Amino acid sequence: MCSEALPMDSPSPVELPVGWREVPLRAVADTKFSNVDKLTKSGEQAVRLCNYVDVYNNDYITEAIEFMEATASQPEIDRFHLQVGDVIITKDSETPYDIGTPARVDYATDDLVCGYHLALLRPDQDAVDSDYLSKQIGHSRLAGYFARMANGLTRYGLSVGAISSAPVWLPPLNEQRQIGRALREIDTAIEQAEALIAKLKQVRAGLLHDLLIRGINDNGEIRDPIAHPEQFQNSPLGLIPCGWTIETLVSRIALPQGQVDPRLAPYCDWILVAPDHVESVTGRLLASVTAAEQGAISGKYVFGPGDVIYSKIRPYLRKAVLASGEGLCSADMYPLRPNDGVHPRFLLAVILGEPFSRFASAVSMRSGFPKINREELAEFVTSWPPFDEQQRIASAIELCDREQDAIENELTKLHLLKSGLMADLLSGRVRVPAGLEVA
Repeated sequence: MCSEALPMDSPSPVELPVGWREVPLRAVADTKFSNVDKLTKSGEQAVRLCNYVDVYNNDYITEAIEFMEATASQPEIDRFHLQVGDVIITKDSETPYDIGTPARVDYATDDLVCGYHLALLRPDQDAVDSDYLSKQIGHSRLAGYFARMANGLTRYGLSVGAISSAPVWLPPLNEQRQIGRALREIDTAIEQAEALIAKLKQVRAGLLHDLLIRGINDNGEIRDPIAHPEQFQNSPLGLIPCGWTIETLVSRIALPQGQVDPRLAPYCDWILVAPDHVESVTGRLLASVTAAEQGAISGKYVFGPGDVIYSKIRPYLRKAVLASGEGLCSADMYPLRPNDGVHPRFLLAVILGEPFSRFASAVSMRSGFPKINREELAEFVTSWPPFDEQQRIASAIELCDREQDAIENELTKLHLLKSGLMADLLSGRVRVPAGLEVA
């Protein structure tokens, strides 16, 4: 059963769950707009600022954030220093849809102060749970309210009155705590997954570096030039594994010859890859959009399965991806086709590796614009292992990528779970068990 309530931003009644009530934010929290800027002024006390980006980019304000150093007067410090349990929201933005982004304060010291363009909410702990309030403010219902209440033309902002009048839905305090704890646990799982992905990316970068200069032996171990110097030989490029050869990149690949019209069949229905569709460093394709969907009209290169599609503009971004099928790429990219004896995934590793990236970045600036041409590409020389070792290197990289893919899939599921829980728990569509106590 439900009872009716009239939200302050809606002309028609909606149903609130039994036991829930709607109150203006001012009934459960004090709202203050900070005027502490980023300047350092003589005669003021040194402080650390919790700034706009700290709030916008984090669900929780923690000790791990690197806060900006500034100064503030003693009255400003007294009024705007943070306390554990505070909720900070963004009050200004270039668009009305970025306003009202909340962060819950988990860490506070005497010198940590709320900065400019933020609203500091100090909840009444006997009336509202801080975790719950932060998530309630972040709910789509209140996001819509803040967007409607924002004023401005080129920059939008909220008044103290608009924030204080925000219609907050409150279940009983213990239910608030249960909801806040459940959503915090999801946030913790998301944070752990994101940290693991970041670590895996670092591991992959280190692995890629070692594999390209040391290789991997028959036992699946990366060679060690100190422990086993007999496994290495001197070369014009320095110490390389025995059995590796020194050759130019272009001697081991085929470059594209001629372009096609992306408006013609069958090309119009093929995916068209542009530099913006490729993630830097990782070799991942971010978008699969056809030439017709992109409205392509100028000539494009054709690529096939096993080709490495490399962005020849701004090579310092290290953008390349391995093609799994037929498609087109923009004129700002080269499809590099590996010759016999070159494993496609090893070729991708070479293109994404630091030696080629440094080379391409250096030579591409000769014309004043960061773009590498065919003649410059022909200058790059590197070491090439036998094909069977290329396969082992490719397998090691692929194993690392599969591990990262698995964590990223779990992260996607966690985000979906969080979205569903916020929609259900913060609206009362799903209730926590009655009488469940929170320690």
